[in-house]
Formats: sequence, C-alpha cells, structure tokens
Amino acid sequence: MATQYESRVQNIVYQLEVGLGARILKGALYILFMILVAVLFMARRHQGFREERAMDQAQLAVQVANTGTLQTRVIRPAALALLEEHGTFTDTDPARGLLGLPDVINEPVYPYLLGTVFKATGTDFEAPRRFRFAPERWIIIPLNLLFCFASGLLLYLIGLRLFSPRVALTALTVFFLSGIPFSRAIEGTELSLILFLFTFATWCVLQVIEAWSRESSGPVAKWLPLILGAFALALLPLSRYAAAAVYPGTLFLLIFGLKRKAVIPVVVILLLGALMTGFWVNRNLQVSGRPFGLAPSIAFSVSSSDVELRRLDPIDQEEPFQVKAALSRGVNAVHQAFTFESSPMGSGLVFCLFIATFFYRFQRRGISALRWSILVSYSFLTLGAGLFGLEQMEVSFLFFPLVALLGSAFFYLLLDRLQIQIKVLSLGVIAVFILFQTLPFLTAMSSPKPFSYPPYHPQIMWNVMEPFEDDELVVSDLPWATAWYGNQLSLHLPVTVQEFFQIHDSYQDVEGLYFTLATRNLPYQKQLVQGPYSNWRNILDGNALPRGFPFTFGLPISNGEQLIYADRERFFPDAP
Repeated sequence: MATQYESRVQNIVYQLEVGLGARILKGALYILFMILVAVLFMARRHQGFREERAMDQAQLAVQVANTGTLQTRVIRPAALALLEEHGTFTDTDPARGLLGLPDVINEPVYPYLLGTVFKATGTDFEAPRRFRFAPERWIIIPLNLLFCFASGLLLYLIGLRLFSPRVALTALTVFFLSGIPFSRAIEGTELSLILFLFTFATWCVLQVIEAWSRESSGPVAKWLPLILGAFALALLPLSRYAAAAVYPGTLFLLIFGLKRKAVIPVVVILLLGALMTGFWVNRNLQVSGRPFGLAPSIAFSVSSSDVELRRLDPIDQEEPFQVKAALSRGVNAVHQAFTFESSPMGSGLVFCLFIATFFYRFQRRGISALRWSILVSYSFLTLGAGLFGLEQMEVSFLFFPLVALLGSAFFYLLLDRLQIQIKVLSLGVIAVFILFQTLPFLTAMSSPKPFSYPPYHPQIMWNVMEPFEDDELVVSDLPWATAWYGNQLSLHLPVTVQEFFQIHDSYQDVEGLYFTLATRNLPYQKQLVQGPYSNWRNILDGNALPRGFPFTFGLPISNGEQLIYADRERFFPDAP
C-alpha cells in the first residue's frame, strides 16, 4: 500500500514538474500576470471616458436595456430634422416630446450587446465619485478586456496552427505588453469587440481552408467554422462601418487557400453578410428613409460634421461630390497609412519585421496568403479613410495581432539563422526583442494619469443634471456626456439661436442650457466671433440673455469655468 501511495505521489510531482500539470500551472500563472497588468494599466490610465463615441454608445446601451430598442437621449438637430422630414414623429405622443427618438448615426451591435449586459447584470447607475463611474469600471471596461483576452487566445491558437508554440507565445506576449489592446479597452468604444470578431473570423477561415482542402473532412468540420466565421464577419460592419474593409482581404485569403473550392465559402460569407446588413438597412429606411441614416452624409460632408449635426436641417445626401475635398482627404489618408501616424500597425520593431516578411518566401502558402490579405484589407481601409475621414484609420488596430504574429515568426527565423548555441544568450535576445515592444507601455504606466479634455468630469455633470427631470430637455455642448453621466435628455447646441427657438417652440420646451470649457475655451476670434459659435458669443461671455429666452435663472459653476441656465431657480450642487 505504501509503495503504491508513494508511486502516485511521485507521479503527481512528476506531472507538476515536467508533465501536463506543469504546462497548466505555467499557463495559469501567465494568465494571472496578464490580468494583473491589465488591472494596473486601467488603474493608471483610466480617468473616465474621453471618447465621444464611447459615451454615445453607452447611453444608447442604457436605452436598449430599458426599452429593447435603439433609442437615443442625445438629440442632434440634423437627425431631428431628418426624422421630421421622413414623418417619424407622425404617430408619436406629443406629450412625450423628444423621448424615444431613434438613433440614426451609430452602428447597432455594440450598443445592443452592452445593453444586454447592463440588463443581465442589473447595473445600478449610481452617482459618480469624481472620475469613477461604476458602470465604466465594473461593466464596460471589464467586458472590453474580456474581448482582448479572447482575442489573445485566438492569436495563440492561430500561431500554433501556422508556426510553433514559441512563436505563438512570443506574439501573444508582444500583443499584450505593447499596451495597445488594454489602451483600446479602457477607451470604452467598440474596438475591442471588433478586434475579437476579426481575430475569430480569421481563425475560422484558416479552419475552413484546412477542412475544405481535405476530402476526408466531415460536414461539421466544413460547415461549422464557415457559418461561425461568416457570422463574425457580418457583425463587423454592423459594429463599425469602416470594418467592412476586412472583407476583401478575408475573401482573398479564402480564394488563395482553396482555389476553385472557395466558391461556396465565398458565396456563403457574402450572402450572410448581405442578409444581416439588409435587416439593418431596412430598419434605417423605415425610420429615416436612408439606408445608413446620417452616417454616410456626415462622412462625405465637406464642412465639420459637428457643425452639420448642429443645424436644424437634414444633411443633404444629394450634395455634389467634392472632388477637391476627396483628393485632399485621400492624400492625407495615404500619408497616414504609409507613415503609420497614430496607427497601431506601426508599433515598434515587430512591425518592421512584418514588413520584411514581404521580401521572404515562406514555404507554407497559408502564411503568404495571410500577410497579403492584411495588405489588401489595409489598402481598402486607406481608400475608405480617404472617402469617409481619417478617423477610420483607427480600425487598423484589428490587424495588430496578426502583424505581431508574422513579425515574431520572422524574428525567430532570423534568430535561428544566427545559430546561437548558448541558450542563455538566445533567451536574452528574445527578452530584448520583447522589451522593445513594451517600451511604450512602460512609458504610459510611469507617466501621470491623463486628464480628460474636453472636461468630461462625471461627478460635475451628474450634479449639474440632477435638478432636472430625466424627460426634461437640456441644451449642452457635450450632450453625449450629459446623457451618459446624467441620464439627461440632451440637445446638441444648435448652430443659431433662431434654431434653438424653433426646437423650443415646435418640438419640446427646453428647461436648461449648459456650457462647458469645450466651448468657452475655443479660439475667440476664429470660433466665437466669426465661426460656428458666433450666434452664442454673448451668452458664452456671460452677458444678458437675448429677449424671449425661456431661462430665468443662471449661475457660473466650477469656479466660473462653466455656465448653467434653467427655466426656474434650481439647486445645483457643485462637485468637489
């Protein structure tokens, strides 16, 4: 008995030291370390949301959780005029005013997903404490981090399939310790979600290529990854329109890998994508009469989209195509694409190695197809940025995991050519390679916590909106912030005072007017005297309100930096 017991103990110890148990233990420690790094990064860099898109989508998610539909509490005059022109208000209850206004700007997937999570977890939207807002810290950011870690797992699996465990692990480490996925996660936008969808779709496509290339593959092995990959691809443009740029590269990868056998997978992917996009287009046509609402009109607009959205006039979708403006944006997009300005694809040594892979011929055709598919998609993304605006280039973040993988593979190819016999020296070279990728991350961790500007201070905005009822309309220069942090029905500041009165008289009474440093700090001559805010200059200067304004009470807050007006005397608790 004793001998058998000792044998079992020795077997367990052996497994923990060199067997399966050792690999599981090392994997668990690696995961815990990366989770710790992510938490520390969030603690050091998160100071509330700074992206307009993040707050806009978050307030949409709240409405999804409450109503099950994509309604918005951010009222943009241009959207209001478009819905009025299409007759959306015909059957609405006049007593509800602008409550329940459908959104005609944002993509649907991320708000619906986030709203479902809000509802499932019973999220409580309590008052923020300075820059700490519980739904951001405990729901939105952890959800995005979960997508980042899921993308990392898929990257590791792709690395194992195409290369080796050491390449996969190095690429995964570079991916995480670059800080790029964690940085995108704390921004609170949909980028972490589309990163996961694209990485998952790529993994599925590689599975499809392998299964459809073998005659012995069963129907499950052939069709399951194809359907899942097609579904993930279909969700991408419905999460961010610019992500449709990945379709050409993905189809190229399929065709390159399967040749004539690629016909059926390509047709399935295109049909499912068209079907799901069709449902969204049909919704928009019913609501606004335009297939994608105001999004394309804003992108093609020559003037500032902020100014266009603030006009009580639907943005003209028949506006003549401005060749000069398109060429200018196209040149800027190409410049940014090839200099990798503000682009995560251009991060560090690993990207240089990725570029070098185009001058090397890999024996496995799948690797060559993968790198060319990235280039194809990146080219289409650059073209889209030239047409729809340079902000679309941030979608190039999707390609970073594959860039890290191919760059790490080429690094090991060079390392093996050196034939370093001393293992410690070889490990030292690998450590230096990884260290080069972590320098931006280490710099970010050691630098002071960033200040959100425009001044999105959650507690101040909560306090300023607290005296108003949720269904009362407040005009704001940061309506996405007041809608998210204050749950307030918020009207984006109209371009002219006359349009303000038109909305007040025809749609719903306005009970408040809120100005922050986002407007009051604008260049005086260029923006406030002659620019798009000239109509509001006297009010921004703190002078008397124009005759007929519906406000009888007003005061400066936050040490005079902000102004709040109300229809009657209300108590506004200032933030500490």
